[in-house]
Amino acid sequence: MAKKKINIVLILFVLGLWGTVAYKALSQYFFSEEIKATTATTEYNFSDKKVERDTFRLEKIGRDPFLNKALVRAEKSNTGGGTGVATVRRSIPVKTTVAEKPKEIKNWPVIGYYGYIKSGDKNELVMLKVGNSIHRVRKGQEVDGLVLNKVFKDSVEVSFNKEKKIIRKG
Repeated sequence: MAKKKINIVLILFVLGLWGTVAYKALSQYFFSEEIKATTATTEYNFSDKKVERDTFRLEKIGRDPFLNKALVRAEKSNTGGGTGVATVRRSIPVKTTVAEKPKEIKNWPVIGYYGYIKSGDKNELVMLKVGNSIHRVRKGQEVDGLVLNKVFKDSVEVSFNKEKKIIRKG
């Protein structure tokens, strides 16, 4: 019997909660009263605040910041008693460069990496095919302008005309 009474009380409580939620949700649409708009009158005097202006003087720039050249300015002339303005031109020295002979540009030769032989500590002998000939090259050695820089199991790093490339095996 006690269990039955507790169930009835709980059911009434849940129905009351859902009824309240439903009333709040539906009261917005069906039971709304007109809200009277009250205008609040505030007295605010705009003349009380004065804005003080900040003044400053701009200085003339003596050089162009982008071209890094001196600017040409007009100055007053002291000749002839008039108040005319004469233009003063400053001659900026032009830097002349001597035309260098173009360096002979060599294209990279056809390079093939066929492997290496390691004998001892860091004494590696590498098989490279440069052009049509096969060479045995050690680290730091030069062949036809091609210098071997680093040796790996699957690739080598070579430099030619101050450019570096990595050549893969195969």
